[in-house]
Amino acid sequence: MNGPGWRGAGPEHNWYRGGRLPPAYRSYHYVVDDWRLHRLPPPPRGYHWVQYGGDYLLVAIATGVILQIILSN
Repeated sequence: MNGPGWRGAGPEHNWYRGGRLPPAYRSYHYVVDDWRLHRLPPPPRGYHWVQYGGDYLLVAIATGVILQIILSN
């Protein structure tokens, strides 16, 4: 699934598209309210952006399933 040089998001770099973000990281503290300021595309209905360090994850609000990841350099 993940080849050499692959890096996911999160503390152990093991969060990936289609995976589920742990509930602790779905709290308001991590949610990006002003996605424009962070130069992120608007989240679709039912999703929000979550920031962990320099990484951004587009996450389903109800389930925590990760739709998209934008990694920092």
